[in-house]
Amino acid sequence: MSTTKYKHKEGRGSLFKNNYKEKDTQPDLKGTMTDLEGNEFELSAWEGTTQAGDFKLSIQVSKPYQKNESTDDSSQKDDDIPF
Repeated sequence: MSTTKYKHKEGRGSLFKNNYKEKDTQPDLKGTMTDLEGNEFELSAWEGTTQAGDFKLSIQVSKPYQKNESTDDSSQKDDDIPF
């Protein structure tokens, strides 16, 4: 299994069924895209219908999630200890 993350060509993206959806507020589809400048984004989409009853997708684009690694209090330096 490769640990390399796939990067779309510029101006392309993919959406996949969200198998982890537990609430209506969570997206039906999730994926990624690369804009025309090479920046990567996350995609989320919700299936719905218009007032006329036609199928629609509502889409949200966001910056990729980055885990905050500075939340661990055990990384405190010895210089910070007051005694």
